[in-house]
Amino acid sequence: MKVFISENSMIPAKQSGFGISLEDVNYAFDGGLYAEMLENRNFEAKEVKADGDRVLVAAGGTYGWEPWPKGADVALKLKTDRPLFAEAPHYMRVVAGADGVGMQNRAYGGMTVKKGVAYRLTFFVRSYDYKDCAFVGLWKEGEPIAVKRVKIKPNGKWTHYELKLKCNADVEGVNFAFVLRKAGMVHANDFSLMPEDAILGVFRRDLLDLLKEMKPKFLRFAGGHIPGCALAPYAWKDSVSRPERRRQLFNPWAIKGQPHYGQTLGLGYFECLRLAEYLGAYPVPTVMLPDVPASDPEFEACVQDLLDLVEFANGDKDTMWGSLRDELGHSAPFGVKWIAVEDGVSEEVLSAFAARVRRMGDVKLVLPASEGDLVWQRLHAPAEELMKEIVPPQKKCFLELSAAAKEGEISPASATWQGALAEAACLISLERNADMVPFKSFAPLLARINFARRTPALIWFDGSTSFCSPSYDVQKLFSLYTGDLIVQAEAEENFVRASASEQDVFTIVKLANLSGESVEAEVEGDFEFGSLTRVIRMEGDLAAFNSLEEPAKLRARDVAPAAPRSAILPPHSFSVLIFRR
Repeated sequence: MKVFISENSMIPAKQSGFGISLEDVNYAFDGGLYAEMLENRNFEAKEVKADGDRVLVAAGGTYGWEPWPKGADVALKLKTDRPLFAEAPHYMRVVAGADGVGMQNRAYGGMTVKKGVAYRLTFFVRSYDYKDCAFVGLWKEGEPIAVKRVKIKPNGKWTHYELKLKCNADVEGVNFAFVLRKAGMVHANDFSLMPEDAILGVFRRDLLDLLKEMKPKFLRFAGGHIPGCALAPYAWKDSVSRPERRRQLFNPWAIKGQPHYGQTLGLGYFECLRLAEYLGAYPVPTVMLPDVPASDPEFEACVQDLLDLVEFANGDKDTMWGSLRDELGHSAPFGVKWIAVEDGVSEEVLSAFAARVRRMGDVKLVLPASEGDLVWQRLHAPAEELMKEIVPPQKKCFLELSAAAKEGEISPASATWQGALAEAACLISLERNADMVPFKSFAPLLARINFARRTPALIWFDGSTSFCSPSYDVQKLFSLYTGDLIVQAEAEENFVRASASEQDVFTIVKLANLSGESVEAEVEGDFEFGSLTRVIRMEGDLAAFNSLEEPAKLRARDVAPAAPRSAILPPHSFSVLIFRR
């Protein structure tokens, strides 16, 4: 079978690329990318229930905390009088009815600690008459793993404690506990346990390393459900103060079977801007619009909020919001040039918003409507649909792409090779029209095992381990191996999808064999594109997937070239052929 490539009609692709759409679903933020190890660390969790068309929200600050040891004579009660911070008013009253008892944190089902890694523990305690000490730290089945003793001051004031915990072995199933040596009563709040190897002091290292390997061109944040909805309004300004002063929200996914799913906002807009900078990606902040007429004061307030966001990200440090960024430790502007808007509002509102924003000058918009500089679209379809040739969009778009999982499948088994191969075929079709689809990403990005609600996901993880779905490698290969110029490519057989690009002395040909038969691809062209120097291949059973037990079952691997201008395409495979002149 022949594959023909041609330079007759080349498309510049310098402004296009693959990126990341970061949204708080599947415990991607708290319990995921945010390296905080404790759950409901500040007792501000909400309990959310659906009651017909109504949503009932109540304080659920005791969630994740229980007596230590289980069944101990300890009374735990949520309090709000004389709080530590007005923005986060709840704290825990701990009344120990016996010596050596206290409370423990569920920590998303149990923690894993690693040998040689230091863990920074901070918390506040207030005591009026308890003047003994407390033991705080990590236990395994009642045995201390890394525990420190602290003296409690009975002065009626909140006292801040900061400790460092270190373990001499890797240990799974670890509990965090706060224990009073003697019977008595204290108030406690704002516990935090962070590994000191967290990147930028915020991000879980193994997850961020995987994101960095993708070399994303842009980071859209906080996409999807972190901006919330009318039920859980999200204000970016609430996420750029001290973490202790950030007002916790419930996540809209709490309504769908996860009643305590929350957003502590420890990972807020400032942290996401820093993340984009760390990744070398364009930051694309996402905002939410009220569905009200442009004449409504709420609309104007939203426009002003966006102006303030741009000033926070880009303004000089002598401006009001730029000075706040400077106080947070980032003097230089972040250089935001794109703003995205969530869907859910009318085109009239979007049109009025676009008209107002364009007066700002350099900022461009990603909108779920034609008024945007890029039109936001989501292509989430069954694998069989994605394997068909895609009709090019009529307007430049920002595309989020993923193959639909089987209904009800919310485990890593949702991310099959069939879905990833279909995504590869679709992306090959889109690569031929790179000028019309300059921004491409996958959603959702992250999923915590046993906490997922929307699948498939690129990266799966638990408390200690992470692994990639087959779709991750497909996205990564397109991100790393798409040149600056797209050239024409056509396969002789319709069951093979083909695209090609050029980068300096390299010509990169991508081929997806959608058939169940092996085929040899002979590459020809109307220009000198050199000899085959590298073949990167993915192949496998269509129903196969990666898992904790087999994390590398379906990964991209290098295959030695067997001929200067041809390669074998195994059944149901995706190959990247790299030629050098």
